[in-house]
Amino acid sequence: MKNRLLFIFLLCYTTLVYSQENVLNIDPEGIIIEEVANGRIENNVFICNLFDWKIAIPKGFKVTELKTTEELQNKGYPFVKNNVQEANSIHSKPPLLIGFERNKYNYFSSSYESLKGDKKVTLEEHKNFSVQLLSNTYAKIKELKSEIKASNLNLGPRQFYKITIRLYNSKNDRLVLTQEIYNTFINNHLFSASINYTNEITGMLLYYSLKKSFETN
Repeated sequence: MKNRLLFIFLLCYTTLVYSQENVLNIDPEGIIIEEVANGRIENNVFICNLFDWKIAIPKGFKVTELKTTEELQNKGYPFVKNNVQEANSIHSKPPLLIGFERNKYNYFSSSYESLKGDKKVTLEEHKNFSVQLLSNTYAKIKELKSEIKASNLNLGPRQFYKITIRLYNSKNDRLVLTQEIYNTFINNHLFSASINYTNEITGMLLYYSLKKSFETN
């Protein structure tokens, strides 16, 4: 369980507001298909082949190459990165679905990992454990002050929990990064989405994309 939680929050991308419906209503003759791990991309829409889910990639965002955990972590702020690498050095990574980014501080990523063999827990118990783990981890980073809040919400028909993490420079209290983590159980798997941003417009855009992805499936 620590493997999933540590990697998910550490996967810690904006454009004008777009319409997912407009992306999907396209001329079949113009379809561009790109095969990617765990699915395919058709005209900027990722279609997952592990469960019934698809998400539109906003204009101006590029698909993130899902390489190694260390490479993804290197996108973080330097004072976060070293702590992350140390914490994750003994863990393997969960399978990634899709990630897309505006830049290295503004991006979306998602993962889907089997819970087979794990101790059965409720979504509420999973949320409480995640909050505690995040609080303990960020408390060790002297260069940062963190504010962590958790809540429950529905995206389409599915129940999620959301953890919002705001990271501040401890010297001047300036907000440097916001992370939003959305977790739910799907088909005995943990589905996780991470939204990371440095301004509220980016966060709203990426949340809209995630929200619409579950409303249309």
